[in-house]
Amino acid sequence: MTNQTNQTLMWEVRCEPGKAPAVAEWARAIIVPPLWQDESVASYNAYSSAGPDGERVVIVIDYLGNAPESLFAEPPAHLIARPGHAWVFERLDV
Repeated sequence: MTNQTNQTLMWEVRCEPGKAPAVAEWARAIIVPPLWQDESVASYNAYSSAGPDGERVVIVIDYLGNAPESLFAEPPAHLIARPGHAWVFERLDV
């Protein structure tokens, strides 16, 4: 959607086995610093999980206005089992 409501970007990547800590460190070094300077970023959080289908790192960024379609960078290929996927959400009033 392209209206001016606040949007959230959720980005998720499946990591190679044992590489979630390295992907999290990559996110701290590459993804987070530009968010500090982006006046449209209201907040952000990062998460990791490990389950039967692998390890994942997820970043959730709340924007004031429209969110981009994806993050601006990808982790190094040797750290990930598949490229990142991104979804843009709009908050519901419930």
